[in-house]
Formats: sequence, structure tokens, C-alpha cells
Amino acid sequence: MHESQQPPSLRISSEISRIYKARYGRGPEKITVHLHDDSVVCLLRDVNTTAQSALVDAGRVAVAQAVHGELQLSMADEMTAAVEAATGRRVSGYVPGFNAEISATTDVFFLEPAGD
Repeated sequence: MHESQQPPSLRISSEISRIYKARYGRGPEKITVHLHDDSVVCLLRDVNTTAQSALVDAGRVAVAQAVHGELQLSMADEMTAAVEAATGRRVSGYVPGFNAEISATTDVFFLEPAGD
């Protein structure tokens, strides 16, 4: 199946995984993408790098959270572009989330209303 024929959720999943791999050196083990009326919710599991896991094991969860948070924000423009390309809609806002202790990330994108 040609990429442009793939469902938007699969295109977003592939692109978000690719972006994470480029920035973190590895992608998530599992990613689920949910498209709702005016939002896209990406749920990523098993995202911690070896270094992040070592920080968590050493009780330095706040450091792992802070580093991941900054990297996640640095990817916002690239991830936003991927969501816009897949949905054909403008992203009006991005809300990241990360929990180092469970090695999970959320990337939530709010979309402009369709037809605007």
C-alpha cells in the first residue's frame, strides 16, 4: 500500500516513531494513535532509553522527566507537521506528556475544526 493510501493513524504512527528514533536513538515499542473529532492522541509505550531507565533506577525520576520533556518539546514542530500532513488539518496546539516510571509518553494534538 502506498503511504498516501494508508489511514491517517498509521501514517502518524510511522512518522512519530521515526521522529522518536531519530532523536532518542530508538523508537517506542508500541504506539497507538486515536483520531477524534478535533484531536489526535498518540500513546507510546516502552520509550525509555537505557540512560533514562538508569536514572529511574537510581531514583532520579525528575531528571529523566526533565530531559525527556525538553526533547519532546524540541520535536513539536516536526511531529505537528506529520499530523497536519496525515490529517490534512492544521494543528492548533500540542500537549506532551511523559511518565518515566512507566516508560510511557503521550503526544496530544488539537486540530482546527474541519472546513476552516
